[in-house]
Amino acid sequence: MVNETLVQGYIVALLVLANLPFINQRLFVLIPVVKAGQRKPFWFRLVEWFVLYAVGIGIGLYLEDQIGGIQHKPWEFWVVTLFMFATLASPGFIWQYQLKKQLVSAR
Repeated sequence: MVNETLVQGYIVALLVLANLPFINQRLFVLIPVVKAGQRKPFWFRLVEWFVLYAVGIGIGLYLEDQIGGIQHKPWEFWVVTLFMFATLASPGFIWQYQLKKQLVSAR
């Protein structure tokens, strides 16, 4: 049986990875790509998001291999994981593109 804490930790890690592109103005939290006070372009965020999706999938495949070997997955599985990752990214997206504007205009 798989440890529940491991599964919950993996989901929390995916939540953090999905929101990283939207909560800061640096590429992969390390590389500054815009000057202070400017916003990172959306396409930077999208590329970073896809790379972090691949990292999250890699972590999941590693964990699956450690538990008992990697099983074949049909294409539907990958589509579902992509959309689940997009759903997990919604808090960061809302913060960056909707809530932040309202907070600034309320001042």
